[in-house]
Amino acid sequence: MRQSLLAGGMALLAAAGFLSACASTPGSAPQQRISMEPTSYNEIAGWAEDRHAEALAAFRRSCPKLTAGPDVAIATDGGEKTISAGEWKRICDNAGAVKPGDARGARNFFESNFRPLIVKVQGKFTGYFEPEMRGSKVPSRLFTVPVYRKPPDLGDQPYLTRAEIEAGALKGKGLEIAYVQDPVGLFEMQVQGSGRIQLAEGGSMTLGFDGSNNRPYTAIGTVLVEMGVMKKEDATWPAIRDWLKRNPQQARDVMRKNERYIFFKDTRTSAPIGAEGVPLTAQRSMAVDPTITPYGTPVWIDTRRPVYRKPGATESYRRLMIAQDTGAAIKGPARGDVFYGAGAQAADWAGRMNSDGRAVVLVPNKN
Repeated sequence: MRQSLLAGGMALLAAAGFLSACASTPGSAPQQRISMEPTSYNEIAGWAEDRHAEALAAFRRSCPKLTAGPDVAIATDGGEKTISAGEWKRICDNAGAVKPGDARGARNFFESNFRPLIVKVQGKFTGYFEPEMRGSKVPSRLFTVPVYRKPPDLGDQPYLTRAEIEAGALKGKGLEIAYVQDPVGLFEMQVQGSGRIQLAEGGSMTLGFDGSNNRPYTAIGTVLVEMGVMKKEDATWPAIRDWLKRNPQQARDVMRKNERYIFFKDTRTSAPIGAEGVPLTAQRSMAVDPTITPYGTPVWIDTRRPVYRKPGATESYRRLMIAQDTGAAIKGPARGDVFYGAGAQAADWAGRMNSDGRAVVLVPNKN
């Protein structure tokens, strides 16, 4: 989920520009009639060239949740369709019968168990990633910025603001799980909803969402645009981060305009966990609006992605994704937030992606 981000997940804010934010708002039934149209796999540009085995591996991660969960409703060309846990079990059993890495078998699995429906509204696709930063389990001259776990007295009401917490309101209460050097990096991690700390003691710590202070989220990209620091079209996260780094004194005040503060927990996993409660797969997991598209649903996207380290340049991006996360800014039937993984390339893609496109939802066949 991101900014709620990852209550189990990571989708907090539409990372493409920090102009909006993701938060977990899971649901189980479509709330509106969605215009959809049947198509065939032969008519989906790029379908035959995709690496379906990668998507199948990501889909299998959803199976334990799908087969143990309640019935869910999915939007189709004929209105709502209810998918039971038993139906998911049949599909997941079929998925389990495909040998890992079997490209032909994986493609046949999707084509045999799902029918493709084009969403008849323009899609919008952004990206998010797993930030990494250096830190320690104990404070030092170098690592002075605390990373807090959820306070025991945190309820559903507005809690301390970001400014109050950063000023030390929680200091000495034993809530620190780590310390980092870079306040901008921690802010970025809170926006993304999860992250990884490379520990000075050795090893790493994977952070997952553990609650928020129930304060409103304010996109600092919008703040900087209103300040006249940058134009809206230039307010990508790389540009925002660069400004914050170059203006540390102003940066503190700007970041505090966003009162929402995220608490983390050590997930003790090697991969970030999405709102569905399963590990996310780079470039195969996507945050969606779960009130329309249930978790575990395969979704084909046809859009464009930034070219790494080439500002302004984009390239075709067509692939099968699995709905495994959500976010506050992820609303609508053709809205997706692609999880790009970790590292510099993932950060660059996620920070600049903000593309129109098309979504094709794969709806389970009923036998």
